[in-house]
Amino acid sequence: LTIANRLTEDKQTTVLVIEAGDDLRNDPEPRILDCKLFNFVAVADYTNISWGYVTTNQSIGGKQQCKVLGGSSAINGMQWSRGTVGQYDALEELGNEGWNFKTMNSDFRYMKKAEHFHTPNANQTSLGVGFNATAHGKNGNIDSGFLILTLVLHVIYGTLVNSTAQTYPGLRADNKVDQCDGDPRGSSDGATQNIRSSSAHGFIFSLAPGDRPNLYILTGHLATKIVWKTTQPPSPKGVAFEVVTNTSSSQSFVVQVAKEVIVSSGALGSPKFLELSGMAIESSYADLPSVGTNLQDQAGINNAFIGTDLLNGPPGHTSVAGMAAFITLPQILGPDAAAEYVQLMQSTIKARAGSIVSSGAAVSVKGMEKMLSIQARQYGLEDAPVVEISYILIPGSTILVGSSSWVLIPQYRGTVHIASSDPRVPPAVNPNYLTDNQDFSLLVNMSMVLRRIWSPATVKQFASTEVLPGANVQSDEDFVNFVTDNYITIIHPIGILAMLPKDMGGAVDSKLRVYGVRGVRVADASVLPIQISAHPLSTVYGIAEKAADLIRTVHRHRTIRLYGTRIYGPITIPSRLQTILDTVRLRYGFDRKETV
Repeated sequence: LTIANRLTEDKQTTVLVIEAGDDLRNDPEPRILDCKLFNFVAVADYTNISWGYVTTNQSIGGKQQCKVLGGSSAINGMQWSRGTVGQYDALEELGNEGWNFKTMNSDFRYMKKAEHFHTPNANQTSLGVGFNATAHGKNGNIDSGFLILTLVLHVIYGTLVNSTAQTYPGLRADNKVDQCDGDPRGSSDGATQNIRSSSAHGFIFSLAPGDRPNLYILTGHLATKIVWKTTQPPSPKGVAFEVVTNTSSSQSFVVQVAKEVIVSSGALGSPKFLELSGMAIESSYADLPSVGTNLQDQAGINNAFIGTDLLNGPPGHTSVAGMAAFITLPQILGPDAAAEYVQLMQSTIKARAGSIVSSGAAVSVKGMEKMLSIQARQYGLEDAPVVEISYILIPGSTILVGSSSWVLIPQYRGTVHIASSDPRVPPAVNPNYLTDNQDFSLLVNMSMVLRRIWSPATVKQFASTEVLPGANVQSDEDFVNFVTDNYITIIHPIGILAMLPKDMGGAVDSKLRVYGVRGVRVADASVLPIQISAHPLSTVYGIAEKAADLIRTVHRHRTIRLYGTRIYGPITIPSRLQTILDTVRLRYGFDRKETV
């Protein structure tokens, strides 16, 4: 929806969005608006707006992406954060020119372009809220800001910040931590709002009636495959789609494609759509074995307590997820043990890369070795956060308080492949959760530590009986069994259509174009080749904003005069020159079709 909004700013560009979900702006139960009603809490019925993806049987344990206008931004946990500078720079190091922290986040580019940050008010700052003004955009479509807390909730989060800082020596816990400025290490309130701002609200519902006659949105219809022209390389003739029904048959249609197909079906839906379109191993359209590989989703663990009477009567719009802490490996293990941990990672890169490729979860040993090497550097030299703790309050007849913790940069890899040629059949999702021994041991460690964070008397005034892991979990073996049986998915899947050189296992290039065909791009979380130490939402908006610019650059028509020579579009204009031309046009009132 972000891309559709940006492209149709040009009235000469027509966009059709095909969305399987419904338009729920008038939902009688505000499931996509009220932040306390999101899928982790299960206090509302999300059956008809969640894809309900289920993994294949996992070797460790056995374990939703959203089906509604607005996608996962409509029911997620409403956390707004960004990874480290080094993690965005790693995108360019992996062969993607122009993808780095500066281009994604500086000078109000891309990630900040989408954001409308609400500066903390006097009451919030008096309670200790801090931020870095240069890290945020002010004129975007997606509202972000800090929680509007009742006093008791502020006391709870403040108490937890102090307990976390005491547990992890050196953890930043002051009001100078801003988890959007490229250094998320430390504890802070997540940059979110009490009321959800999804891509549908920010980029579609906010449009004035009649503002975009060139934008068409078809809800309740499932895009099933691309129909190809008989050209070499293949290019799209049309997109087949059908009405979403509960029956085994449905009326099908084909819409013609004039320029490009932009695939934004989510990290798990996009590889399915490409495979249904004939892009996979030894396909007649594009032999692209990397499609559906390199899946990385974070695994985590919960602890929970029954809240005391001090928590009765939370306000109607209280964010479930509040304060978050991003913690580095030396803070978790101590400097000596952390150094040994990283040394083991580095010494096993070649073996692990080969094993991942042999399992079918990647196609290039060279590419996997490069990615694992970069991630080992992030654990060690770059001192990036490797674990997140998010503190939550769950309203209900019995109020629960607790925390979720997860490994931010997992080393295991999985797959997403079609299970049937029927587009209504969900894909086979196999994340291979926690099959890397170091990831598993780190999560067991975190499960033990969470109990310590909730142990001080200052915290116990808000939390009484421990529900998870429970009083019967005491020994190291108990915690190993608890994590094995109770780990959760954080639902941050990325990497399945990785933006990498093709010989390194890539599915799309640095302009998001699918290899082997023309006129098809992918723009969602699936293109990120490696995980970041953050919630992915802000980064995915940045991908969408950059994608819109890449597309407009190719299809923009201009007539310009350069040094007396007249050049007629369509042409590709360098971005710096385009900025100059746009400045001249705006300053002197030229219409974009006139000669400048």
